[in-house]
Amino acid sequence: ITRIEGHLKIEATVDGGEVKDAKCVGTLFRGFEIFMKDRDPRDTVHITQRICGVCPASHGTTAALNLDAAFGVADKIPNNGRILRNLIQGANYIASHIVHFYHLAALDYVDVTEVADYDGTDPELLKVKDFISRALAAGDMSMLAPFYPRYEGDYRLPKKVAQAAVAHYVEALNMRRLAHELSAIYSGRMPHSVAVVAGGVTSHPSIDSIS
Repeated sequence: ITRIEGHLKIEATVDGGEVKDAKCVGTLFRGFEIFMKDRDPRDTVHITQRICGVCPASHGTTAALNLDAAFGVADKIPNNGRILRNLIQGANYIASHIVHFYHLAALDYVDVTEVADYDGTDPELLKVKDFISRALAAGDMSMLAPFYPRYEGDYRLPKKVAQAAVAHYVEALNMRRLAHELSAIYSGRMPHSVAVVAGGVTSHPSIDSIS
């Protein structure tokens, strides 16, 4: 399974269409626990975010909560620090779910080629149709990335539903960008925030940032 941060192998024993046994095996050792040894513990907030480019805020926040406890300040986090941490985490939560559902998983269920003969007026679908036609005209399917290479199988969705799902896929790119911008207002950047630290955050709310 390649569309995760670190590959996973699934082994299943199937007998007469019924799964009799299943195992999952982590196949990629990344070593975060090892290369964080003997580092300043405050570095963990930044290092652990590199575990995942999709959900870095979860890892950084978890590290910060552990540092709060280790330094004895878990009950002393200022309200603004707590709220801003939650806003950073919440915005990344939105972006993470969008990218997982639409940009990682949906392509296994939605046949993008159903847009090749689209005859409507939706500007996003017309862009995708043009994108597909350029690749077909050049005879170079690699130009269709990330839609190709693709799973070849039973997509099941009727053409109109598939076309609507492709339009949602494109719209979700912009929604994910907005969620990243929301998070970056208080985290400095996204992914891999620089503002979350032990004891709170390094940024301050202002009238402009709240607006």
